[in-house]
Amino acid sequence: MKGRIGLRITSSILFLFSFILFLSGCILQRRSMHTLEHYYDTMPLPETHPLAIEKKRRKTQAENPTPSSESKSYNHGGGIQRILSTSQRQRGAQDLRWEQRQQQLEMELQREMERYKTVGYVQLVDDFTTVCSAVLMFNDLDRLRSKASRILIYPESWDMQLEISESQQKEAQKILATQEKTLNNKRKQKNTKKTSKKKKNKKEDTTKLSDEEATNPLDPPPLPHQISADKSQQYHTARRLLHLARIKHSAILLPMPDDTVNPLVMLNMTDYKRLIYLRSPAVIMKNMDEMLLHSPVATVSAPRDSSGGLSSNFLMVTPEHGELEYVMKQEGAISKDFGGLGKLVDKIYATTAMILPRWPHDVFTSDFFNSPVESNGNRASNWKPSKVLKEAYYIFFDAGKKIKNGEWEKVPQPWKLKSLEEDVAPKCQMVQETGNGEERLDCTARDVWRTLYDGYRQRRMEVCGLDLEA
Repeated sequence: MKGRIGLRITSSILFLFSFILFLSGCILQRRSMHTLEHYYDTMPLPETHPLAIEKKRRKTQAENPTPSSESKSYNHGGGIQRILSTSQRQRGAQDLRWEQRQQQLEMELQREMERYKTVGYVQLVDDFTTVCSAVLMFNDLDRLRSKASRILIYPESWDMQLEISESQQKEAQKILATQEKTLNNKRKQKNTKKTSKKKKNKKEDTTKLSDEEATNPLDPPPLPHQISADKSQQYHTARRLLHLARIKHSAILLPMPDDTVNPLVMLNMTDYKRLIYLRSPAVIMKNMDEMLLHSPVATVSAPRDSSGGLSSNFLMVTPEHGELEYVMKQEGAISKDFGGLGKLVDKIYATTAMILPRWPHDVFTSDFFNSPVESNGNRASNWKPSKVLKEAYYIFFDAGKKIKNGEWEKVPQPWKLKSLEEDVAPKCQMVQETGNGEERLDCTARDVWRTLYDGYRQRRMEVCGLDLEA
């Protein structure tokens, strides 16, 4: 018992001494802080020093106290009001930076759009039946997300009477965009909903009726009745497709005198810095906007054709004042025949033209019939049609294939071929494997050719609404 009492007394004494030491430490610390504050208050500091700025602010605040009790309460104990105002200033600065960034992006976008307006793709049509091929080229450019201008030149003697105001064009484009968005949403809903066939058929019928009743922005302006009655069905189809090119593909329609509907008329289109003419019917495989913007300056750029001259299928032109007049003086008139046009281009620009590689810029469908052959009669192993298709910029449907003795045989165009199973496709060929030397039958060229033909037939129906003409 006595031992426990002694232990308690000892513990109490230790606790008391510890508490006294703690209090003395606190007092000593407060006095030290007070001494330091007094030292910094009396010590001279440069005006730019943070402590000097803070002392000046406190002095000003003490001399001009705010009458608001709310402000006093905020200023008390740590400067809450100052923290809030700093936060507001930071938010304001962030908002200002965001607005400046948005303005900068809008200006950059505007400059980019102006840049793309100075380059473009040109299509020429001199026959009603060729308008669809030109529209399909613009459809390819949309698919490839090209931003460059699209120009469609046609004879002014067609008298299409397609004049509409800019506001009418924008309104038609707006209606078209809304209709396409609505139809896409309906298709998505039909694909996701699991309903019975009867309900699906009813919904599809309702959609068709509403689409027929809706205004069609792709309908061209109405013609006076007496003029409409005199025109052929081909005229009305061409007129509809020209209007489609303007509304759906933002093409610039450019009627010209009949004798000037020629690719070399681009030489005189000085509102543009560079233009590309691509002969149709064809498929555009790659976006060539960067080529238009950044290619070296040359009056004419073109690949070579099979004879070694400049090709008239793919022409990139830098318009210049007086260049077309120079060409006219050289020849007197420009041939509308593409064979004659190629000879003319080669004659005038053979030494000054920038030569582009034929592959991948100017690939023909006939190339898939004429693969390189080795001395043993087998196809060269380095010939890969799938690689040609992947790397090509532009593939022209030249409606031909080379047969024996250098002669050519006609091949129907995609819309004139009754069936892709007809015996006109490229034949499968024996190819020697690298490494083991074994031979195998390769049908890649035939498959690629059928893919090109079938794709063109389908797009012609979907975009132009034209069926096969076989």
